[in-house]
Amino acid sequence: MNIYEKLLAITSEIKKVAKNLEVGVGQSQYKAVGEADVLTAVKELEEKYKVYSYPCDREIVDSAILQTEKEYNNKITRNNQLYMRLRTVYRFVNVEKPEEYIDVPTYGDGVDTQDKAPGKAMTYGDKYALMKAYKIITGDDPDQTGSPDNMNIIDKKTTKKSTNNKVTDVEAKSIYALMVRKGINVVHDLQKNYGISNTADLTKEQYLSIFKAINNMPDKEELDTNDGRKFDGEPYRS
Repeated sequence: MNIYEKLLAITSEIKKVAKNLEVGVGQSQYKAVGEADVLTAVKELEEKYKVYSYPCDREIVDSAILQTEKEYNNKITRNNQLYMRLRTVYRFVNVEKPEEYIDVPTYGDGVDTQDKAPGKAMTYGDKYALMKAYKIITGDDPDQTGSPDNMNIIDKKTTKKSTNNKVTDVEAKSIYALMVRKGINVVHDLQKNYGISNTADLTKEQYLSIFKAINNMPDKEELDTNDGRKFDGEPYRS
């Protein structure tokens, strides 16, 4: 069997991978596919069909130090977060004929206050390279389900576009990372509220409006299971 036949055989035999990983707490909790579940599903079949897969190349395509300010219980805390986007080339090799291989490019983002951003970006990219290469079914399609209306609190008056008042590159990266940390579907909510899909296309007014609206909302992992999100001291429920 050549490498294409082997990958086709694995794709045909691989089972559905359930979403056993619970992320976040309370109303922001959702289920995801864990890396361990994907590897468990893949490793046995790769051994059976003599295919070895690994990340053969990584490249940092974007990174920044993001400065954030958060108020919680009348206390203001400031911290720095490392944002990193990695491009990974994931290679699938025919062990019986090593000159045969297929490369699958993939991307992964990581945001963390300490040293875990690179690891998060690598794990995300590797996991999705395997899932897409082998067409792994997880049980649902995220494109069929809209994200919570977290952005409804943004003042719609700021939706007017401007060509000479765009955010800086650092501001675009900063607000993107903040939205991700708060559990917001960035592309969905930007399109819904502003008709754009990239934070780099925001105006400075729109950037400030989003920042003011979500900065004081607790991070996904900090939500109390008995409370909704907090915004300006009032319950905010998606």
